[in-house]
Amino acid sequence: MPPRKQTPDETIGARIRALRLAANMTQDEFAAKLGVSRSAIAQWETDRAGQIRENMERIAKVLNTSLGYLVSGETGSLQGDELALIRLYRACSADDRRILLQTAKRLART
Repeated sequence: MPPRKQTPDETIGARIRALRLAANMTQDEFAAKLGVSRSAIAQWETDRAGQIRENMERIAKVLNTSLGYLVSGETGSLQGDELALIRLYRACSADDRRILLQTAKRLART
C-alpha cells in the first residue's frame, strides 16, 4: 500500500499559517516578532522551508503552541470537547474558520 499523501492542512506550513491567522497576526507582524523577513514567513507557510528548522522553537513560542503540534499536528494532552473542536475546525474551509474564530472570540467575552 503506498503512503497516504498529506492534505494541505496536515503540513507544517498550513499549521503555522492557521495559528498565525488565529492569533490575528499579519505575516509582517509575525516576522517582526521572530526577527525574520516577511518572505521567510511566506516560504514557511507554503512549505518551501528556508531556515524553518532553526526557528521552530521560537515559532511555537510566538504562536503559543507546542513544538510537537507544529511538527506532527499532534495535539498532545487535549481530550474530549477540545480535541473535537480542533478536528472540526480543521475540517472547515478558510472562510468558515474565520467565522468560527469570530464567534468564539465573541462568546469568550460574554
